[in-house]
Amino acid sequence: MDTFQNIYKENYQTVYRVAQKLIRDEDTVADIIQEVFIYLHEKMEEGKVIQYPKSWLYRATYNKSIDYLKNKNRFQTIDTFEDCLEDENVLDESDLHKEIQCALSKLKAEEKFLVILYSEGLSYKELAEVTGIKFSSIGKTLSRALQKVQLELKNKHYELY
Repeated sequence: MDTFQNIYKENYQTVYRVAQKLIRDEDTVADIIQEVFIYLHEKMEEGKVIQYPKSWLYRATYNKSIDYLKNKNRFQTIDTFEDCLEDENVLDESDLHKEIQCALSKLKAEEKFLVILYSEGLSYKELAEVTGIKFSSIGKTLSRALQKVQLELKNKHYELY
């Protein structure tokens, strides 16, 4: 069994990136990650065996992030989309990144989480394990979410590929 310290060292950066993509507020992300690792430590101290710590951490991060967003204002109100309404002049790479974030923000929370995990390089098997979606449905669910992002970007005259 991995020790808590090893799990922490191996997974902190990855889990932090996932939370950052979901929340985008550095202080809140740091708080969420701290809560997740405290919760993991408590579970391990109780003697609970966590067979797949990386998957467990992804899921716990997602749950804590969703709880935060719900408490913040019932899944981000108009503030989320203010960045999307800016002037549409010539765009550089950071503007394209902002547009992608805007398109992602319009997805359902579960779809956004799936796309974020996919962008982190998780396999379909790992995606199914973390999200609870059937392995046989991962491809189609992911494809539909990416199509929504692509359509949103296409409406703003961008191409995803």
